[in-house]
Amino acid sequence: MALTKLSKMQRLIPSLYKPTVNPMIRGLLTSWAAEDDKIVQAAADAKEQIFVQTAQLEFLDAVGSNVGVFRPTAFNLSDTLFRGLIPALSFAPKQVVPTIRRVLEVFFGVGNPLVQIHEIRPNQIEIQIPSSVPSLRRDLRGSHHFHNYSGVINSVDLVLSEMVVTLDGATKLLQVDELKGAVLGQKATARYVVSNTVNAPTATLQFGAGVDLSGFVVGGRFNCALPRYPGSFIPDPTAAFSLTSQRGVLGQTISAGTIVPTVTMQDASGIPNANGFVVFNFGKSNQEALIKYFGRPNNTTLFIDPVYTFTKAHAVGELVNVIVTPYRKPRANGADHSVYLVGITAARLLAQQIVESITAAGIVINWNIVGPKIDC
Repeated sequence: MALTKLSKMQRLIPSLYKPTVNPMIRGLLTSWAAEDDKIVQAAADAKEQIFVQTAQLEFLDAVGSNVGVFRPTAFNLSDTLFRGLIPALSFAPKQVVPTIRRVLEVFFGVGNPLVQIHEIRPNQIEIQIPSSVPSLRRDLRGSHHFHNYSGVINSVDLVLSEMVVTLDGATKLLQVDELKGAVLGQKATARYVVSNTVNAPTATLQFGAGVDLSGFVVGGRFNCALPRYPGSFIPDPTAAFSLTSQRGVLGQTISAGTIVPTVTMQDASGIPNANGFVVFNFGKSNQEALIKYFGRPNNTTLFIDPVYTFTKAHAVGELVNVIVTPYRKPRANGADHSVYLVGITAARLLAQQIVESITAAGIVINWNIVGPKIDC
């Protein structure tokens, strides 16, 4: 009965007001619906930015400032670490030792054996911490070499997606395509370099077609991080393996698309005579990993899986490293990092300042700073 009445009412509506007849009415209703969807989405996005656990970037900064906690400016503290710092310094229970432990966990990681807190007397606390903060390094991705390129941007071509830059230092003159795949950044803007050409002392960097370079400022400084480079590496949790220091030196050329069951080595003494996996030329553009080998009968021979087909070309003198699978996460105390990765001293100093600012009046803190140990 109700449907019949509705049908009659629809027939009585003038055609001028029917969305199925008048495209203007249909467009108006569609516009209202689209705007309503945008409002619902905007409300949902805004809701995420008012909570510590979901807010991001400047919205997280605003949430922290509301409770008197500000993101440090001495270095780039990630959103994940800053989220742990906000409750510890604001609405967490004000028990001195537990709060101090929460602050130190933000900087040095949970369960770091080098972080020790002891109450010597009712008004005296002894705290042992590392001299640097390796936990901040674990927020990075890829294998970035610390000898990054830097310089000044000379010009930006928004049409061709090109940038002309001047590099710092005469010792950093580029070879062709040396920055291919590098991440070039200026403040909050970062883009991947597709290729580069060299016109010493300047370099022209090409980016992908249609890449927006409007965020880069001419005359401003930039940093360029090489994602793959032999030297001091940051462990890559996205990789399927971890690199070891056991390695040898390739003694022959290998063409792409060939099978080489017996590989001649200049020196294979550093590779165990056992079954395992190796990577050729780790960190270079022709890196080839997860190659199974079946032993090292002598110091100049390596037995490779006889059904393996090389996908990259390799030259005499390349390094061949033993790898382990799957990826192994470095220990929180930084012992598994290379000697380059001692962390950020400024972060450790900030951690000390924060701890001293939250302790009650009359509490004396004795700091025991543990330096890195290098086994040569």
